[in-house]
Amino acid sequence: MADMNIKSDDMATAMSDYNCCPTIYLSDDQCEALGITTAPAPGTVYMLKVRAVATRVTAEVEEADEVKTEGSKPDISLSLQLSDIEIMQGGGQDTAAMLYGD
Repeated sequence: MADMNIKSDDMATAMSDYNCCPTIYLSDDQCEALGITTAPAPGTVYMLKVRAVATRVTAEVEEADEVKTEGSKPDISLSLQLSDIEIMQGGGQDTAAMLYGD
């Protein structure tokens, strides 16, 4: 798994550790379809398995001042539409063990 806590030199972005992370909103009907019928406690950790389709792909030429440090490969960004989701509650494991294994 890849950690979405991307460090930034920009103080505006660095204010919140995860402020630019992807967020998934699930409606009441979607929660029910996933078996979530009661409100979980804030901070409840879930494992997700998703199938996603790339709906938008962008490749931009690296800026001249970044070529020296990052190389000339283009900057890539994606928009992913989640088409199928499986959700599992953490099951009492601590977060590090769940994310990174034993």
